[in-house]
Amino acid sequence: MGEAAGCGCGMVILTVAGMTLAVDFTAPALLAFLVLTQPGAAVCCVLGACLLHESAHFLAAALTGQRPEALRVSAAGLRLTLKQPALCPPAPLVCILLAGAAANLTAAALLRGIGRTGAAGMHLALGIFNLLPCRCTDGGSLLAALLQHRLLTSKGYLVQPVLTAVSLLTAAALAVLAAAAGIRSAALWGMICFLTVSSVNRQEKL
Repeated sequence: MGEAAGCGCGMVILTVAGMTLAVDFTAPALLAFLVLTQPGAAVCCVLGACLLHESAHFLAAALTGQRPEALRVSAAGLRLTLKQPALCPPAPLVCILLAGAAANLTAAALLRGIGRTGAAGMHLALGIFNLLPCRCTDGGSLLAALLQHRLLTSKGYLVQPVLTAVSLLTAAALAVLAAAAGIRSAALWGMICFLTVSSVNRQEKL
């Protein structure tokens, strides 16, 4: 059961089973673009990989006794927020953060085993992308949590600058590698641009 909680600033906000679901206007816009420009099978593969990823986060949160507070859907992906994440013990938080990538990498291995190389590549790319230590990824959220655990009591002011620096260096390293390899994929360069822009945005994924 769900009920409308509000609508504004290009976003529809619903309350579903006590959790806030926010859908940014960029999400349906991107979906429409993909439907118009990409084969149906490719669109279904992308959506399936994303749904598996977030479902794994939800399952890990449930198994570790943590409660999701909000899920935001936008063209940048899905961002799950926990209730009082700062109070979540380190071990469960690590499990929750890594669950999405682990599910995609497992699916990639299984799909490759049955000859579905295209779908396997999509899951592999999504899994590896989310392990990168950038603000918009699970790897970045994990890095932030580790930095807060080690520095919060004495040098908490260093957490955000360090995370920004690591994010920018990661995006720069990917750009250098892609240029050196002669890769001209619009999707890859779009991802690098997105990582660069998100590096200065303080919204972590979890």
